[in-house]
Amino acid sequence: MAWKSYSDASKRVSFELPQDWIVQSVQPDQGSLPGAMKIEVKDAKGLYLATLQTGLPPASPAACATDAGRPYVVVNSVPLEVPHSDGEGTIAPRVVFRVIQGYKFFGSYGITNMVGGADGKACQLRNIVQGPAGKGDYYFGDLATLRAFAVDEKVAPAKSFDTLEQAAKYVNESSEFANVQRMLLSLKINS
Repeated sequence: MAWKSYSDASKRVSFELPQDWIVQSVQPDQGSLPGAMKIEVKDAKGLYLATLQTGLPPASPAACATDAGRPYVVVNSVPLEVPHSDGEGTIAPRVVFRVIQGYKFFGSYGITNMVGGADGKACQLRNIVQGPAGKGDYYFGDLATLRAFAVDEKVAPAKSFDTLEQAAKYVNESSEFANVQRMLLSLKINS
């Protein structure tokens, strides 16, 4: 498969993606810091895969009542070199695929340097990197925040699986995940 490089006009971010995937710049989220950017990535058929959003207001760890946490599993985790802050509740940046248990196993991929939760339980898993001071936070993934969905809620773009084995199979055997992971790992951010 042929790959291409994407870089925004100001050369602040760049990443690689398959030649036939589509990159589209869209309006940053309300409340983003000045100079923020939001880029959506879709496959050749126009199906949504991921968003890169910069300039997010700093995120604090999500509060989660002891009895409200849902079991979660990190199915895949690979180190990533990107600018970040080392605050409380952070880890070295990673490209991850995690699932949280609800009425199904809900999965999401992205980059993060935020601790998922305590004792293998969380109310939500954030695919967010706490950026260097004054730069804002950013995310690159299918969702900024993964949580257990209710039966009547729209799950997409999160993935849903009946078993953890299905989630592992998606990570280990699907070309979609292999290509998305390569794209996320190629991210470069210039301060």
